[in-house]
Amino acid sequence: MQVVWRIETGWPQWLNLRRRVGALRRHSIFYKIGITNDPDRRARQYYDEYDEMIVIYQTQSLASARWVERDLIDFTWDDTDNEVGGGGGNFGEPPYFVYVVRDRA
Repeated sequence: MQVVWRIETGWPQWLNLRRRVGALRRHSIFYKIGITNDPDRRARQYYDEYDEMIVIYQTQSLASARWVERDLIDFTWDDTDNEVGGGGGNFGEPPYFVYVVRDRA
């Protein structure tokens, strides 16, 4: 799986992450949004399911990462592969990354 780093940082409400995810999903049949503190390790776990991971956001705040993940899942809920609304789990130590995994249809 290819990992692409297109990171933005800063206050989530000041970024255009919804627009970026909207563009990514237009070129995918299947995709999923998530949080990790180790994108390379997480990409290996998705190896058989998706072709590409795009890391789109980095923060030291788990609360901000969870907010971004939840907002993006809510924004795309009608066609995402996410089974829950996001924000759960223990992600270890910062920094935290929000990513999109997708196929390249």
